[in-house]
Amino acid sequence: MEQASVLENPKYSYLVKKQPVFFRIWKKLFYLYSKFVFLWYTPLKVYGRENIPDTSFIYSCNHNSHMDVALLAASVNKSFNYFGMLAAKDYWFDNWIKRFLVNIVMNLVPIDRKVEGVRDFPIEDTLTLCSAFMTFDNRNLIMFPEGTRGNPGVMRSFRKGTAMFALRLNVPILPALIVGSHKAWPKDKIFMRPTRIQVHILKPLYPDQFINNDNKEDSSEEILAKRAQSMTTELENQIREKGKIFYG
Repeated sequence: MEQASVLENPKYSYLVKKQPVFFRIWKKLFYLYSKFVFLWYTPLKVYGRENIPDTSFIYSCNHNSHMDVALLAASVNKSFNYFGMLAAKDYWFDNWIKRFLVNIVMNLVPIDRKVEGVRDFPIEDTLTLCSAFMTFDNRNLIMFPEGTRGNPGVMRSFRKGTAMFALRLNVPILPALIVGSHKAWPKDKIFMRPTRIQVHILKPLYPDQFINNDNKEDSSEEILAKRAQSMTTELENQIREKGKIFYG
């Protein structure tokens, strides 16, 4: 018997078609609240909006604060309905209460954590959901290549996952540098502080830029890995170079 496509699973229906009005309204309200905060309490200045692609993209930047996702959405003037993030399937999706609550403000795409090198939820299913999500209404993903929150000016080495997804989905990465969010909402604080914040949107990286130096003797997996490494290096270099202006 042929296995049903992950796109047919009602648990993920919000990713592949128009969401119920309830969730769309709450995401819009949360976005408007964020815009109000970024106008009056933590004033946000955005540079480089001319670099935003007309197509779907993966938004990728340094990560210093819980407010970074909201800052990225506000920087391109799109509500949270237009952004998705990868999230651990075993934590966020196997409990309907968590799934319901988080879906009020964010679209989460399930990804399975490897156990002894094996995923119960195939990475191909995650990619399928990402593709369907981005195709519907020109939506986007947010991915932090450091993997976790870091310290301002001391970025961790970037992981290849963001580039791997960009190459597999054939969408550009839109790099950005966030300056000041670590002061507005530090790691160890519950409440935000009034601080000026900047988002610098850099030039997008397109998958086609990284296909010229392939070795014909390499396997498809090796070619993909090398392209992802090149794309990751360029992404990290762009963000670090911009960061030198503010962090030295």
